[in-house]
Amino acid sequence: MKIALLCTQDNGGAGRAALRLHKGLNQIGEDSTFYVKRKTTDSYNVVEMRPAEYFEQTLKYLQKCFSNTYEGNTICSAMYPGLGVRNLERLQNFDVINLHWIPGLVSLEDIPTMHAMGKPVVWTLHDQNPMTGACHYTHGCEKYKFDCSDCPQLKDNLLDVPKAIIKAKIRDWPKDIVVVTPSRWLANCAKESAVFKKHRIEVIPYSLETDIFKPVTNNEVKTSLEIPENAKVILFGANSFAEKRKGLPELIEAVKHLQTDSRVQQLLAANQLYIVSFGYPAPPLDSIGIPYKTVGYTIQEEMLVRLYSTADVVALPSLEDNLPNIMLESMACGTPVVAFATGGMKDTIKRGKNGFLVPLRNTKTFAKRLIDGINGGHLREYCRKFIEEKYRLDIQAKKYRELFQDLVKAKDA
Repeated sequence: MKIALLCTQDNGGAGRAALRLHKGLNQIGEDSTFYVKRKTTDSYNVVEMRPAEYFEQTLKYLQKCFSNTYEGNTICSAMYPGLGVRNLERLQNFDVINLHWIPGLVSLEDIPTMHAMGKPVVWTLHDQNPMTGACHYTHGCEKYKFDCSDCPQLKDNLLDVPKAIIKAKIRDWPKDIVVVTPSRWLANCAKESAVFKKHRIEVIPYSLETDIFKPVTNNEVKTSLEIPENAKVILFGANSFAEKRKGLPELIEAVKHLQTDSRVQQLLAANQLYIVSFGYPAPPLDSIGIPYKTVGYTIQEEMLVRLYSTADVVALPSLEDNLPNIMLESMACGTPVVAFATGGMKDTIKRGKNGFLVPLRNTKTFAKRLIDGINGGHLREYCRKFIEEKYRLDIQAKKYRELFQDLVKAKDA
């Protein structure tokens, strides 16, 4: 089959996830082309596709509308400017069109145009944006189940733009577009949404390169950060902790509870416990009482593998999330994960085997489970085995191939 994958970028959480599917499909013999707005990788058959110039005034207006979110809320975005006629014509020769994270690449109006080509359209969701009027995570708001009126994330919403957008999605998008979600949580959101409640919805988890993300034995990270060789390391990471849903305040609270434990106090007295982060630094952690080091923002896989392998446990304090790459990458490198019981974490973390789930916002228990993780060397073997058995590239790719073949046969019939 000739398969077209479309995503705004080939990096970041959604971009990397889509790129891995692209790699997996080619590995199992399918002809996948990955179209992106901004190309950063030299991977095979990744092609830049520049959006059309029209809709510029619409885009500027919507950007102004969605740039006034309350502090700490998620990003809001609109599906503009769009592909344009020439780019859409490039998709004519494919058997299947698979959309991913597409703000700024594919417009709302492009979707029915693609569908009119007679190709099956599959949309892999990476967050809630396709089913909302603007936001990518709803912060508990349930208006996406109805009409997204009076959006609580926007300071100024005089024309009720999110309501108009979700109305257009419900009215204009064909109901036989198939939705794929990486987590059961996101599938349930889609089933309850006003946009996708009548659509076929499948759950197919992400995958990753188990030949790249694997345990390595080295202390280069500790040496470069001036951490003693035998010290325990708690690792966490995110592109940015500015969003409330990333859980930085909850992590800080958990670290405070952590320091009341006698075993942790002994480690600190002996200079044997450190917190390390990657992504943009989180200044509030500079004065929390536990030595804090950061390697800054990095997308280098070799560095990420070393960080995961060096850590004793990964802290994932997200309050809302789909199926974080960090969780899968960490386990692939043999490192257990402590996370709040939300999103795709509930699908993946098996208590006492590859990590620990904690009731949402229960920071005391989060601290206790971090201690269990620090002392969880016996979990490493299962972490690796679990990823090898369930999250290899070929496992995900074969599930998508089966879905694509089913849809193509149905179209032919």
